[in-house]
Amino acid sequence: MLFAITNSFSVFYLIFRQCWLNQSCPDIAQTHPFQGLYYGFNSSMTVDKGLQVYLERFVALGGIAENVCQREGEFGRGIFPIDPSRSAKIMTPRSLLINHANISIHDGEIIIKDKTCFTAEESVFIESYYNNHSWGSNGNVDSINYLNFISKACESVKNALVNFAFVDKNLLSLGVSPQSIFKRFVDERVFVFEGNSVLAPLMELINHSAYALPFRVTASGLHSPAFERGSTELLSKYSPKNSSMSIWKKYGFACRCIVAYSIPFEISINNESVSVRCFGQLGLGHRENKSFSLVADALSIKSLPVGCLSASLPFATFNSILCSAGLSVDVAKSLFPKVREINIKARSNLLSTLQEPGLGAQAELYKALEYEIELIESSLDG
Repeated sequence: MLFAITNSFSVFYLIFRQCWLNQSCPDIAQTHPFQGLYYGFNSSMTVDKGLQVYLERFVALGGIAENVCQREGEFGRGIFPIDPSRSAKIMTPRSLLINHANISIHDGEIIIKDKTCFTAEESVFIESYYNNHSWGSNGNVDSINYLNFISKACESVKNALVNFAFVDKNLLSLGVSPQSIFKRFVDERVFVFEGNSVLAPLMELINHSAYALPFRVTASGLHSPAFERGSTELLSKYSPKNSSMSIWKKYGFACRCIVAYSIPFEISINNESVSVRCFGQLGLGHRENKSFSLVADALSIKSLPVGCLSASLPFATFNSILCSAGLSVDVAKSLFPKVREINIKARSNLLSTLQEPGLGAQAELYKALEYEIELIESSLDG
């Protein structure tokens, strides 16, 4: 009986998929335009009209896409308001969120493993969107470029990236295979929804800014941040504790951020029986609420800011941690300049090893390192 039901669903799915794809041809898409999307459309804009049919289906399946279009801007291809004087927003409903473990790649195309989690129309939409407008529309180029850079980098660069916790060690052995590219592509796009890592069609198209608001999670789905009228682009902060290097590590691009985190280090304190050790996490995880622990004679710090737009915050954080371990402010004042020096020197040496900015992922790494050096140098010693 179960086989019969599954088989019937598969047949219906294939029939529905073909009908949907037939409707999605450019001629029909232009004959039946999605008026809500292009209301107030300015013909001088260079927009991606290929997204139009997906937005129409997206809304029909419960999504929200108000006053938005896709085009090239300062941060590359992104989501923009058609009329900046009006509100604009996107909401990907929970019914279109797909668990990252429920998709795979087969013959170069993304497929849903278990389609029973969706209606036939939802399954067709998700697969078609990713294969024709995301993964299949040069959306995997950045993933390829990033993995190519890691794969071809000299050993000294690879060692530095791993030792400074700027990449995970297992990345060095991935290579540039279809599966590793797919894994990187998915990792760059996951959102956390009710404790699960999911992909969110359309929401992934919004670009990052460290100064924007984060995505909102409700019972109905994922919402874009509130759009300020008069702004030029819909932007979101991808995570609340981003640094330039954490952005490069996860997404492969560089941007100026509010904070920079320390690389791993260990310093012994003179006249004290305690050593200070930092593990070099690029921010705490969303479920972590304590950044340090004191065990025997070692004060271990998971994540430590060493640079910030608020110049006094890094030292204040360091001093607070040391005071919690029973160490004085004088100890903090004597150690923090050393911590800053370790971090500036490590990044400067890596820049020297790279020799030149280069292109692609290397160029973005180069910028991220420069941004963080600037931020760390501007922080106060205490």
